[in-house]
Formats: sequence, C-alpha cells, structure tokens
Amino acid sequence: MRENEPQPGPGQGERGPDEESGSEEERRQQEPAESQSSGATPEAETPAEPVAELVSEKVAERQPEGLGRHLLTAGISAAVLLFALAFFMAGFGAHALLDEDDDDGGGGDGATAANASDDDPAWGPEDAAVIIEEFADFECPFCGRHAAETLPQIREAYGDRVRYIYRDYPLSNMHQFAQKAAEAAQCAHEQGLFWEYHDVLFEHQGALAVPDLKRYAQDVGMDAGDFDDCLDSGKNAREVLLDLQDGQQAGVTGTPAFLVNDLLLSGAQPFEQFQVVIDQALAAQE
Repeated sequence: MRENEPQPGPGQGERGPDEESGSEEERRQQEPAESQSSGATPEAETPAEPVAELVSEKVAERQPEGLGRHLLTAGISAAVLLFALAFFMAGFGAHALLDEDDDDGGGGDGATAANASDDDPAWGPEDAAVIIEEFADFECPFCGRHAAETLPQIREAYGDRVRYIYRDYPLSNMHQFAQKAAEAAQCAHEQGLFWEYHDVLFEHQGALAVPDLKRYAQDVGMDAGDFDDCLDSGKNAREVLLDLQDGQQAGVTGTPAFLVNDLLLSGAQPFEQFQVVIDQALAAQE
C-alpha cells in the first residue's frame, strides 16, 4: 500500500519524482509558467527522459581515445539508433492494427484528434457539440481531485450537451500500480460498470494492488470470475498502450490533461476554466 499523496492545489498536474518535495510556493518560484492554449498556466508533469536519449548522452560525454574508441562509440551509437527505430516501428505497427480494426467497423463517430473511439468509456451523446477527452492515471492525486470535484460539476452543468471520454495515461515510471489499474478499469468497462469502478479506484488510490482491484470489482457488482480472468490475462494492456500513444501525439505531457474539441488543457483545472472553454465551444456551434 502506498503512502498518502500530497493534496494538489487548483490548476495543478502531476510532476516528476524530483519535484515532489518542497512546498507548492517553492515549486512555483522555481518553475517558469508555461502558457496554455486556454490562457491558464497550470503545472503538469513531464515524462522521464527516454532511455535512448539517456544512452546517447552518456556516449557523447565519453572522449574517444584512438581508433578503437572511435569504433566502440560508433557501434554504441548505431545500437541506440536501431533501438529507437525498433521502438518507433513497434508503435507504428500497433496503430496500423488499430486502423485495421476501425476499417472493420471498430471506429467511433465524433472522434477527436486523439483518435478516441466508441470502445473508450464515455458518457453523453456521440453527436454532442462539445467532446471532452480526459487523459488520466488512477494513482495521480490531481486526477483524483478532478474526479471528485470538477467532473461532477461538468456533468451537472452540461449534461447531454457534451460527450466526456476517459483515456488511460498511466505514469508507470512513478506509479507502480497505474498500468494494472488502467487494465482493470477496461475490464470493468466490458461489464458495463466502468464509471462505478472509476469512482471506487479514485476513492482508494492508496490501495490499488491486484488483490484490491479484484475486491473492488466484487464491491461494484461485477462477475468476479470474468473480471479476474480478464485482469489476469493482460488482454487490455494493448488498449492502454494505444491510449498512451494517442495522448502523446496530441501533446499530452502529464496528468490530468484534457482535449476540449481538440483544445489542450493541462493540469487539474477548476470548473470555472472548463466552463469558459465549453461555453465558447458551444457558442461556436450556434
């Protein structure tokens, strides 16, 4: 079980491990504000530096000595390039598979730039004038605050005028249970109980190990056998990965992050900020 996360302030997103200590005011003094498309300047987490870049930096720091050292450096650089190319092709192949599924009828109406489909958990009509996509991590305390405070206000205020889609963005380098929790939520979605399960996971962010995930499934009324088989199989790992890749392509750099008709909002924005953006989007449709 994890220790309790610090309580986030308004307009914050999750930061890297090296920034978790110190007061919120000290972090604000140390970090320059970054302008968002909406005009807000929330904090957002930046993912860890890719492995290939770290290796390249280490190679660049070493000073070659003689022909042998030059050859060794060239060999390592080539290996790094091959690794990066393989990683890119793997992601390309995964999206190619998804495109094939869409060609067979798996694509969703009303999709945004992040390629959301009707396979993603959502509420609201598919033809709504405003589509909101949330990219979140079940262990992220800022996502938990949004789920408890802001999301209910959005649903109450706008109802069927918006479509709200949940996308997975697990920060596995920071949160050891985030990936499996995301897969578990997809299993809940298969049984039509995603939002009930979503709320329970955010209410119990300090206890998201596999036994906990299975217990919560029973608590919300799922078929325990089917859920356990789904979670143990790991079959939803691919779906989670595709959400993560779509988020990165859309410019997501931390959690929570939101696309409101393709306008990116980063951090745990207050309801008032969503209200401004949603009202503008609705007015543009009139």
